[in-house]
Amino acid sequence: MAHYLIAVSPLDGHLMPMLEIGAGLQANGHAVTVLTDTAHADRVGRAGLTFAQLDDDARVAPPAPAPAWTRHLPVEVRRFLLGRAELTSMFIKPLGAQADSLRDLLSAQPVDAILADMAFTGVLPLLLGEAPRPPVLVCGVGPLTLSSIDTPPFGMAWQPQPGLDYRQMTTVAHRVIMRGTQRRLNRALRRAGSVPAPMFLSDWPEHADALLQLSVPGFEYPRSDLPATVQFVGPVLPAGSADFDPPDWWDEVAGAKAVIHVTQGTFDNTDLSQLIGPTLTALADRDDCLVIVTTGGRAGQALPQPIPANARVVDWLPYAVLMPCVDVMITNGGYGGVQYALRDGVPVIVAGETSDKAEVAARVDYSGAGIDLGTATPTEDAIRAAVADVITEPGYRESAQRLGDEIRTATPISDICAALDKHCATWTG
Repeated sequence: MAHYLIAVSPLDGHLMPMLEIGAGLQANGHAVTVLTDTAHADRVGRAGLTFAQLDDDARVAPPAPAPAWTRHLPVEVRRFLLGRAELTSMFIKPLGAQADSLRDLLSAQPVDAILADMAFTGVLPLLLGEAPRPPVLVCGVGPLTLSSIDTPPFGMAWQPQPGLDYRQMTTVAHRVIMRGTQRRLNRALRRAGSVPAPMFLSDWPEHADALLQLSVPGFEYPRSDLPATVQFVGPVLPAGSADFDPPDWWDEVAGAKAVIHVTQGTFDNTDLSQLIGPTLTALADRDDCLVIVTTGGRAGQALPQPIPANARVVDWLPYAVLMPCVDVMITNGGYGGVQYALRDGVPVIVAGETSDKAEVAARVDYSGAGIDLGTATPTEDAIRAAVADVITEPGYRESAQRLGDEIRTATPISDICAALDKHCATWTG
């Protein structure tokens, strides 16, 4: 029996798949400790795993609503400003506290391997140091961020064009456009007692012993230079919800001609006027549609308008129950939620602007499984037209079903177990 440490940033979209992985590892006879913040201690306990406390300074606050004046900027400029702020708040600011917590835990409780989510940059000092360490495997809980000759720099959300060499563009993006971000990363590393990073922030998982991408190749851009350390294992999605307590309107779902699900995810859902509000207005006159809204239940939320007669609003519904009933999903681009929809062959309309969500949207469009609205604040007309297009054009659903076939054949827990076994076999600590 091995003892594995799961180090996970305290973000719902990251914690959920990592807890599923932990439960799978434990079911295969291993001991699992989860290092995350105290707000999620109960969830770790309910999963049957051992909780270890992450320093409070490692918490990631939800993004504040973008200032109104930014909505008048070109989307590329707005995406750059939002993406730079996201990189700092999610990947750089928590690094020192993550590293301290990890160091303290390892000194008191040696482990056979570390499984870190891609936002847990606190493992970087360990990876960049020369001291002996256990194997470190990173789980890609968002789109693949690694630079490639075949893809534009991550964060630009541009789809690759065949035959182009993107190395020069990537160099300019990293060394000029994002130079300030790299300096902040190196300052955080120095404060954590580490040498500076020899790579740009988006490439840090390449320094791990393996990058286990929680997706399938069909939902990623083709790359001729994909590192050998990268393995697509498939998305880790909850299997079901036996204790589902349906809302009193649930019987309406079976009788609806079309079910449209709209969500702003579990993180960037403070301002519901970005996507949920205009969607409700755009579809209010569609008697053939039942619009199901999940808000995430964050404190302080408020819908910007009355709820139309064809809409139902709840904090949360289990996707294992909801998604098989959905005809179209409208989302701000959460990686796990989008892949959950694709697993059930549901085409997706994405309105995302921050770096990872815009990249998810671009991949949805590239795969043919949906529409990229190109902004986090789409107009009612744009939403109305996209829904009509996805419902009437069968190609979107066919592409989503093709990806669904690929996702359903993946065996993520088995593949992750095998990867850990392989790397632990060479670890002599």
